[in-house]
Amino acid sequence: MPDYERTATVTTAPEDAFRFLADPGNLPKYVATMSAARPEQGHRLHVAAEVQGRHEEGDARFNTDASQRRIEWGAGGRSGYEGSIEVSGTNGGSSVHIRIHVELEHDEREINRAMDEAVSNIERLLGGK
Repeated sequence: MPDYERTATVTTAPEDAFRFLADPGNLPKYVATMSAARPEQGHRLHVAAEVQGRHEEGDARFNTDASQRRIEWGAGGRSGYEGSIEVSGTNGGSSVHIRIHVELEHDEREINRAMDEAVSNIERLLGGK
């Protein structure tokens, strides 16, 4: 399956943008389908989301690297769902690059809609340029 990528450009400094995006409590504010994210032991989150009209809950891997301003996540299992966010500095703000990879067959329109909404939310929350 293909990777899906988007980039948001914001006025927030890279360190501040990364800190906001890496906080699990903020995930439902910018991830289009997510309704809850609760830290568990280690690098795990318990997440809840509304996906294509159905409520789903489960645990996900969630790793952050402040020195690289990189976030990586994955659901594991046979879906092959994983993603990353990288925040880099730009002249007067930050560039937020999002990548998602899904192994199993999914509704491509739904993934693209969710990606577009996430970018829009990040720009709204962090001051889009």
